[in-house]
Order: sequence, then C-alpha cells, then structure tokens
Amino acid sequence: MIDKDLTEQLMNAVRVKSEVAREEIGELAIACKKELEIAGVYVTDESDPLFKQVVKLYCKAHYGYDKDHEKFGAAYAALRDSMALSGEYERAGDPDG
Repeated sequence: MIDKDLTEQLMNAVRVKSEVAREEIGELAIACKKELEIAGVYVTDESDPLFKQVVKLYCKAHYGYDKDHEKFGAAYAALRDSMALSGEYERAGDPDG
C-alpha cells in the first residue's frame, strides 16, 4: 500500500486530478516498489526523498503518453541502479549486506 500523501504528490507530478487516475497512479507506485525490490532496493520509509523521486520518474515514464516518457524511463533506471549500488537500500537482515 502506498501512502495517501505520496499518491497526491504523484498525481501532481503527472498533472492529473481525476479520481479515476488515482487508482492507476497508486497501482503504478506499487509496481515501482516491487520492481525496485527485484533490483535489490528495499524501501522501508516512503518519505525517503530518493524513493519519492524514483517513484515520480517511474510514474512519469509509465502514465499517459507523454513524448518524454523514454527520458523519464532512463532517469528512473539510472536512479534505481544508483540506489541498488549504494548499499543504503539493502534488505534488513540480508546476510550478504
């Protein structure tokens, strides 16, 4: 589940206000969090500034048909990879971390 305040911020980031979009934006945020986990990024605090930014980039890349979606997708991938390599977002209790 994604925090209600974060969902509002994401809706502002993709410039939508409709209630219909709220569910899709929320689902995108959940998908992003899952994709981050697959990449080895585990976020326990949704107020983390890098988490907020990576989710915004993911939503901008995947919501709607903005001509810049590839640019946002590349920015998302770069930030995701940086977070994975930083060591700050490892799973708690991970024996390899």
